[in-house]
Amino acid sequence: MNRRRLLQVLAALPFARRLPGGSAAAAATAPFSRVRLGNPQWPSDEAWEELGHRLEGQLIKPALPLPVGMGAPSPDTYAYVAKEIKNPYYLGDEAGLTQTLGWVGAWTSRPSVYAVAANSTADVVAAVNFARTHNLRLVVKGGGHSYQGTSNAADSLLIWTRPMSTIVLHDAFVGSGCEGRIAPQAAVSVEAGAVWGRVYNEVMVKAGRYAQGGGCLTVGVAGLVNGGGFGSLSKAFGLAAGNLLEAEVVTADGNITLANACANPDLFWALKGGGSGFGVVTRLTLRTHDLPNVIGAVFATIDATSDDAYRRLIAKMVDFYREALFNPQWGEQIRLQRGRRLWIQMVFQSLDREQAEAVWRPFFDWVASSPQDFVVFSQPAVLAAPGRRFWDPAALK
Repeated sequence: MNRRRLLQVLAALPFARRLPGGSAAAAATAPFSRVRLGNPQWPSDEAWEELGHRLEGQLIKPALPLPVGMGAPSPDTYAYVAKEIKNPYYLGDEAGLTQTLGWVGAWTSRPSVYAVAANSTADVVAAVNFARTHNLRLVVKGGGHSYQGTSNAADSLLIWTRPMSTIVLHDAFVGSGCEGRIAPQAAVSVEAGAVWGRVYNEVMVKAGRYAQGGGCLTVGVAGLVNGGGFGSLSKAFGLAAGNLLEAEVVTADGNITLANACANPDLFWALKGGGSGFGVVTRLTLRTHDLPNVIGAVFATIDATSDDAYRRLIAKMVDFYREALFNPQWGEQIRLQRGRRLWIQMVFQSLDREQAEAVWRPFFDWVASSPQDFVVFSQPAVLAAPGRRFWDPAALK
């Protein structure tokens, strides 16, 4: 099946659904909807109990920390939740929560009715088969960072891959069916529930290699790859999706499929940034690279005293970026914030601290030459560390 045909088939699925005893034409005109909680077709308690028994207790009921109807929480409970709700690791460890609320007004975070806390690919298969049999809305969540809201939905069954976090390094990986066709490559296989902080610790800190992921340590690996995955050093190492070598996927029919450049290449192509909807990814194998000898960061915050000064500051920043930072050594963020503020948090690789300071010196000297126009709210700081230490949990603490 070629790519065009794959997309045609996917686009036609809701309209080609044949109803029992009905014609294809009737099915094409019938509205398609999922079974929701409260519908007569919603699975019985017995059906849910059977699924829970098959999953050996891994079927849970997600809930918000302070659900409506529980009455007034105690001051201690409220204080704990109010504090932890800002902790991304806490959010990721709660099946009913999401890491982000996405775009304003685009969607509202709602916990699923049930969640399969998947420990294995077999658990994912059981959840997919159950959802298909009962025509349920199915959502998948690893890190829960989806800006589009695809990792949560009301009246749904959630496949929560967070417990699946095994990481295995390979010195010479060859994808299934690629023997003799593609040269072995250094790689890492990661289960879908792992977050990038754990991957960096295993690959960079412990093994001295580099895997291209996101700048936020709590982002889920599978979601970032499926969404493309632009990261801190992508100008040097490409997108996370561009480093995908193989994926294990549970498709809608409940089959476990391996996709790589040699086996199921169209599915492999779709997974590299195509987003959700092609199946439930349970494991990914990603290319690893030589680790940069030094990784560092530059921080600064500058306020402009007038609108005209702010326009000149922005123009200078854009010109400086084009001349000095638009290259593989630099990445991360420059933000324009309220109050005429320029916020700088750039990451660099393969430069020492002195070299990084020299790159930025012309820009900061230009700012300092006009104290009447610019106030340095946060003085420039340049940090540099051996590549192996940059995302070291011990160093981050």
